[in-house]
Amino acid sequence: MNPDNENTIPKDTGVQWTANWRSQHPNAVNAFLIPAVDFVEVLNEIGVLDDAAAAQAQTNANNLNSKVRGYLAIDDNNTEKMIFVGTENVNGVDRDIIDGTIDGTTPTTLKSSASDINTSGVFDFTEPCPPSCDPNSPLN
Repeated sequence: MNPDNENTIPKDTGVQWTANWRSQHPNAVNAFLIPAVDFVEVLNEIGVLDDAAAAQAQTNANNLNSKVRGYLAIDDNNTEKMIFVGTENVNGVDRDIIDGTIDGTTPTTLKSSASDINTSGVFDFTEPCPPSCDPNSPLN
């Protein structure tokens, strides 16, 4: 767990931002469930994780069937965002881990440091495109 909580936002902020999204886009998708291994592979591709670390992380993510949920949101400046939470599968439903718990219960896969009361477990580290786009990307 990142000890300085650099990219976490308070749960109440996340609740407000996702409500803003739903209010402005009532018939749109609200979130995406993303296999954690996808993040591992991207981090390996850009050199944040070396091949050995990525291989271990891929194994762990696959063995735990770990997933991350990315919620679409709009902040107080009307900037579109995507905020992320970890999830754990409980009885066939991938449940959000917020404030180190799932509805007050500690998840079985949660690292002990992730239950730190100083972090919500809600992460915002995104910038919208535009303006943060690659003008030469075929996806843009």
